[in-house]
Amino acid sequence: MKSNAIILFLVLLFFPSGLSGQNKYIPPDPYTQWDGITHWSKYQISSPGFLGPNAIPVPLIHKGNIPEKFYWAGQYEHYFGKGDKTNDFRIHLIIPVAKGRVGIEAKYVPVEFFSMDSITSRTRRTFDGKAAEGKALGDVYFGTIIQLIKDHKVLPDLSFAMSCRTASGTARNYARYTDSPGYYLDFSFGDSYGKNIGFFRHVRWYGEIGFYCWQTYLDNYPQDDALLFGGGIDLDFKVFFINQSLNGYSGYMNNGDKPLVYRIDTGIKLGNSAILIGYEKGLRDYPFQCIRAGFQISGLTDQ
Repeated sequence: MKSNAIILFLVLLFFPSGLSGQNKYIPPDPYTQWDGITHWSKYQISSPGFLGPNAIPVPLIHKGNIPEKFYWAGQYEHYFGKGDKTNDFRIHLIIPVAKGRVGIEAKYVPVEFFSMDSITSRTRRTFDGKAAEGKALGDVYFGTIIQLIKDHKVLPDLSFAMSCRTASGTARNYARYTDSPGYYLDFSFGDSYGKNIGFFRHVRWYGEIGFYCWQTYLDNYPQDDALLFGGGIDLDFKVFFINQSLNGYSGYMNNGDKPLVYRIDTGIKLGNSAILIGYEKGLRDYPFQCIRAGFQISGLTDQ
């Protein structure tokens, strides 16, 4: 009897999304239980498990430091999941100021092109539940990174970041964006070892912990609050680099709001720039995989 209780506890702890069908934070099915009055948008679920890949994505993990020079990356991305294909172009910018103690950061998906089948459309509670394809404009993320500790003899590098999201995303009726703001805060830490030893330059480990908040469509529960977390390791060589990370966030509503994502990116260096190729896979509450390719200009690749 005691062993059965322990097994049940572990199931509830590690597989909470399995109970989402009985969740009070999930509205009724609008196609079979519409009350004839409520607007269709109130039936949507504001979580990454029921929206497009760019609606409430897992943020790129900070690494405890700020680029020494201007950083810009532009990448074409192809997301694919069951019943959904999305293509977009992503921009990421960091401008260091105050001698590298502060960084101004911005991220933006100017446009995405999507295609959904009818099953996915109904699952995401779109306004008509039918197959759809089209384009949507994205949200803008902007924020500040503050370097708290750097190059200490004992302590790892430490930074604090504050980021906000605009409500500029469109096509909410197709569950592509939320048409609502959000923000997140995080402390990130990391350190590098083995700098500039022949062909190998260094290895850097890093992690982060923070808080993520966004608005929902529920009158009684107007926002979802989540623990933001992650970690990764970068391998930097003279002519290329490989970066890997595992990060996500965990909301309290248990309605597809606990995404976990694995990312790996590699780059071939060309002076202060690099050609990028990457892959991303959602492991929980993020039903997408992504392949990306692009270009970056970064002081971190300075020779």
